Amino acid sequence: MKLGLVTIQRDRGPWLIEWFAFHYLVGFRKFFFYAHLCTDDTVKVISQLAGIFDITAFVLEKQQDAVQLAAYQHAISNYINDVDWMCFLDGDEFIFPTEHFTLPEALSEYTDANISALGVYNCNFGSSGHITEPDGLVTENYKMCAHADFLAHRRVKSIVKGRQNISVSTNSHIFVTPNGTVDESMRPITHGYMPDYIPSYSKFRINHYVCQSRQYFLSFKKNSGHADAGSSVVREEEWWTNFDTNVRADHSISRFAQPLRKLVGEIRAKLGLPPLLVTA
Repeated sequence: MKLGLVTIQRDRGPWLIEWFAFHYLVGFRKFFFYAHLCTDDTVKVISQLAGIFDITAFVLEKQQDAVQLAAYQHAISNYINDVDWMCFLDGDEFIFPTEHFTLPEALSEYTDANISALGVYNCNFGSSGHITEPDGLVTENYKMCAHADFLAHRRVKSIVKGRQNISVSTNSHIFVTPNGTVDESMRPITHGYMPDYIPSYSKFRINHYVCQSRQYFLSFKKNSGHADAGSSVVREEEWWTNFDTNVRADHSISRFAQPLRKLVGEIRAKLGLPPLLVTA
């Protein structure tokens, strides 16, 4: 089973090695990367990582509204036939199976189902009290998440079956498909946000590190816009207050920690970078 991962990211250079390494570990083998208005070393890092992973990259230098939807449609139009499943994620999202170790194992039971896509629920992580951005891995530094009833958990991102006629919708969460989208429990997903459903994480999950540190919010996130809507949208203080959720510790991703650190270390060595720092 060949899995493809589509993403559009802006100034995520410091965390790209971890993001690619993690998603390679869980089974993605083809990556379609759209670098949007990047002013950091994102393009350089992607060029280096393209010697390690199968990455098809595009540099988008013009500011436009709904640029994420345009990038997603480009990926669909050109590459949907190259994969069995295609996932669409942001740079602060990490998708993983919760029963199996790889996504192909978890997706196998849905291969013959009369569906076009799976909607996977996210879990919102706060700053874990970090004022400045810590060294090390995002998946290790941010362990505190929202309470189970946090409404933003009811948002989904899609894994779409390949080799079918689909198109983007009005948001980045679900797509227009011939056979519809369901969640892991086979409940119909009709919108990117399903307020009447209790999220299920028995088979799939997305850890959404939406805040990171307070410094990251003030220096970048606040004024970065919404890629699937307006590029000039400002996240006000109320946004931070709502999403900086540090109610309970969550270690669901920890079983990947050791192999992730090993792979990140190997990649850094290949690129001539210093070893990954050990963090508490």
